[in-house]
Amino acid sequence: MKDIYADRFMKCNVSQGVVRLDFGRVENIDHDKNEVAMSPSTRLVLPVDGFIHFAKQVAKLREKLESQGYEGSELQEATAEEDQDTVVKLKKTTDSIH
Repeated sequence: MKDIYADRFMKCNVSQGVVRLDFGRVENIDHDKNEVAMSPSTRLVLPVDGFIHFAKQVAKLREKLESQGYEGSELQEATAEEDQDTVVKLKKTTDSIH
């Protein structure tokens, strides 16, 4: 099994029954300007039903971590506004056969 590391979820795209999750890595942190420069690193591609199962499991994990006292880091706080701009494109199309 191969491990993949990403600092941040960047965006999501849904098309033709497939969900694409793009992740990024930190390239630079400017503490004076409170800015973080990110670059794309990895894309996870799942069928919609696989993504829904994944999302449910992540929600359970998040609840468990929060109940144990885990909170966001300074990096997460610095990029909170970036998260609000996450683009989700939903396109209803006929399913393709792959």
